Amino acid sequence: MALINMTEVLVRQRMNDLLKDMSCCKCDKCYLDMLAFALNLLKPQYVNSHEGELYSKLASSSTQKSVDIDIAVVKAINTVSRSPHHTASH
Repeated sequence: MALINMTEVLVRQRMNDLLKDMSCCKCDKCYLDMLAFALNLLKPQYVNSHEGELYSKLASSSTQKSVDIDIAVVKAINTVSRSPHHTASH
């Protein structure tokens, strides 16, 4: 098994869920800018085994961890949407 940042996995899942209902640019550039912004606000959590992945998923189901991820993702979406790194015609 490869080294996996479980925070990134969880942030991607949550960002995909939240972006479905938002009217903002979702191009690859904006998506990656949002992802990077959110991940820089959160602590990474690396695992290298299936057991570690399962433990991490259980730990991430805590209310505080979920709230922290939601706050970081919403902040990232709002920030990048206000100032995308491309022209409006992109």
